[in-house]
Amino acid sequence: MARTHPWSLRYLRLWLVTKFFRLVTRVQLWRAPLPPFHNPQVIRTERNIPSRDQGRSIRTRWYRPASASPDEALPVLINFHGSGFILPMMLGQEEPFLHIVAERARCLVIDADYRKAPENPFPLPCEDVEDVALYVLAQVPHTTMSFSGWSAGGNLALGLAVLLGPERVRSLLLFYPSTAAKEDRDGIPPETRMDSGSPMPPGVLRHFVDCYILPETPLDDLRLSPGYAPTESMPRHIWAVAGTADPLYTPCSTMMKRLQREGHPDAVFRSLPFAGHGFVRSMEPGGTPDPRTDEVYTEAIEFLCKSIAT
Repeated sequence: MARTHPWSLRYLRLWLVTKFFRLVTRVQLWRAPLPPFHNPQVIRTERNIPSRDQGRSIRTRWYRPASASPDEALPVLINFHGSGFILPMMLGQEEPFLHIVAERARCLVIDADYRKAPENPFPLPCEDVEDVALYVLAQVPHTTMSFSGWSAGGNLALGLAVLLGPERVRSLLLFYPSTAAKEDRDGIPPETRMDSGSPMPPGVLRHFVDCYILPETPLDDLRLSPGYAPTESMPRHIWAVAGTADPLYTPCSTMMKRLQREGHPDAVFRSLPFAGHGFVRSMEPGGTPDPRTDEVYTEAIEFLCKSIAT
């Protein structure tokens, strides 16, 4: 199977449109940056993790409770940020949440980067997140491991959890995740009213998917459509949230309802009325995230704590 897009007019178009998206996103982040976040209860360090590809490494940020001793064995949560599979500047965008998780759940939180399309299409990002997880398992053996993922990162987190199996991955926290490649590409939100988040027109979703997935790739590959994975291959604790104004809502809710119907022991879906994609923050100056964000964060962290203790 090919691992890069062939040079063609199609690829040139994908590359140029992606450059435009990246420029717009950089401007938005410059105009509406995350406020400075300092939590003396959490220590943040940075580490480059070796990739399976010689000469490469993967950027990660590690968040550890300040009260934890250096040799204390902590549960681990690995986070994969949102990116539309194409935005390389998004590492750290969930930092406020990750600080809170490290402190309240008393766990080691690792925020992991991964390669972006169209320069690095599927399966290269999947290999990066797998390399991170296997490195952590080797460094912190016998730990309780969980994943969190946002949007595209939710797809990577879910696919990796299925690959590693419930024996190695305890729980999942999924924020407006991509769960099924074909359905996500053509997704339509169930509600047209959107009170928070960002609009995701069909053309934008198609661009993300076309950048990430090479034309000949089967879309039923469980790394692309992990929402179709058998229930028994899923982690025993899965929590997901999506807004009804998000085009990724229906595939996610369908997956969670299927798990509940098939007897999954702990599958919790939070439906957020009239919330759009990325509702936890605003990309516009002076904008505010969804007022329910703190409530959603609290629910997710309580779910994680319960799953760790189980």
